[in-house]
Amino acid sequence: MPPIEEVVYRDATVVTGVAGEPRASGLWVRADRVAGVGDADALVAAAGPAARVVPLAGSTIVPGLIDPHCHVTMLAYLLTGADCSPGAAPTIEAILAALASTPAGPEGWVVGSGYAEYRLADGRHPTRAELDAAVPTMPCALFHLSLHLVVVNSAALRELGIYDGSPDPDHSWLGRDAEGRLDGRLYEAVALDLLNANLRRHLDSVDGAGRAAFVRRAGDHLASLGITSTSDAAADAGSFLALREAERSGQLPVRVSVMFKHAEAGWLIRAGMTTGFGSDRLRIGAIKLFCDGGMSSRTAAVDEPYEVPPGETGLLWYEPAELAAVIGECDGAGFQVAVHAQGERGIRTTLAALERAVEPGNPRRHRIEHGGCFAPDLRTTAARLGVHVASQPAFLSALGDGYLEAFGPARADRLYPFASLVREGVLVAGSSDAPVIGASPLVAMRDAQLRRTDGGHVLGADEALSASQALELYTRNAAYVSGVEDRLGSLAVGKLADFVVLDRDPLTVDAEALADAVVRMTVVGGEVAFEQVAVA
Repeated sequence: MPPIEEVVYRDATVVTGVAGEPRASGLWVRADRVAGVGDADALVAAAGPAARVVPLAGSTIVPGLIDPHCHVTMLAYLLTGADCSPGAAPTIEAILAALASTPAGPEGWVVGSGYAEYRLADGRHPTRAELDAAVPTMPCALFHLSLHLVVVNSAALRELGIYDGSPDPDHSWLGRDAEGRLDGRLYEAVALDLLNANLRRHLDSVDGAGRAAFVRRAGDHLASLGITSTSDAAADAGSFLALREAERSGQLPVRVSVMFKHAEAGWLIRAGMTTGFGSDRLRIGAIKLFCDGGMSSRTAAVDEPYEVPPGETGLLWYEPAELAAVIGECDGAGFQVAVHAQGERGIRTTLAALERAVEPGNPRRHRIEHGGCFAPDLRTTAARLGVHVASQPAFLSALGDGYLEAFGPARADRLYPFASLVREGVLVAGSSDAPVIGASPLVAMRDAQLRRTDGGHVLGADEALSASQALELYTRNAAYVSGVEDRLGSLAVGKLADFVVLDRDPLTVDAEALADAVVRMTVVGGEVAFEQVAVA
């Protein structure tokens, strides 16, 4: 057997995340575990002459950053299409040009993603007719930033079997013009189903090596941002197979918890594969459910109508009794459940269902994803039930201007009330929901403190978190809601050696500077998953 490698990282500020022992100057790693944290000279002496010593003068080590709500395989899929985000395509003309120059993928569709009408110079959605002109023969799908909306061309509608006289599918809206003709916009379940179907067709069209390489691209991207653990939310068996191929071939650079969609729960239960099954690199996480839509697409189930068209109160996917039955089934089988709930009605429905279905104290840590409209009474109920939240601070910069338009200033100030949730006793974890927005936890930590939109508006200044609270969102808190706090989330002896080397200390720099922080190295289980520049 080869000798076990021992490495001492020294001359750094080590932010341990351990209460009472917050900082150190050295980190000792033996194989995939933390062997010691403390004074660098003492650790070098304890490790002995065979240990490799890595000096990190001027750097800061923080625990590995955890993103408990991401869509790894969706991210990988959309990276293969046209970048239609505001920075790359600020006008509809630019979007159409990008789509026209993008070849169809192996699944036979031309795909673009990342646009938001309120961030376009045109101030509107592209239309079916415009997509027809840009991509006249192949089916084309342009996914909104929220992923709860997609604009498609006529070829795509034919492929989907949707026509001008078609009724709205379950949990969905079909956009129509003043004459009742389909305008190409598909909202909610029909949009998400299309994305999942195309992802599945894409993965089915390549072999095992191709699937592993597909996953590796997204994993490398996440590691470059300092993420050591993430999730694949709303995944199916095809996505799991691709992740398994990557793990088996050594091409899964970050840890992944697979959050299967509810439709997959049956075969998982029959196979005895529930939350926690798997390895430290690839495990089964929660079952993902949707209770309502998205706020950016104006389909979250809210109490008061949105201030912009369609000006309605969103879509509710379940009533409390129905949702309680689904949660109870999953809970009884051994699954954690993560429920997408954004609007007040969505959160209220989810909490009512959890109260019916879950034991006191919420031992499986069922949680709410996003939680945008967490009103005071809902915060109190969540705290009483022991229900925590995996939310997305970076939505405030990326999507906040759209929230202002949709809700108006007074209501927008009440969105994502992180400080109030914490004071109430609700544990809040940070996440990205990528590819809805960028996956950088450092940008999100900035936004948790500044709460500023891309347009410069501050939403709910009283709900800002401190620097230490912002870091905890992506370390200890994220580990807790994922059920892995025994081995991840802080740098303590015996825990997995997951950590990030930054060029600055996120607890002492001005929050504004966090978005420009450089990830110098990302280490997962003692192995370097990303390194910007060799550090000795």
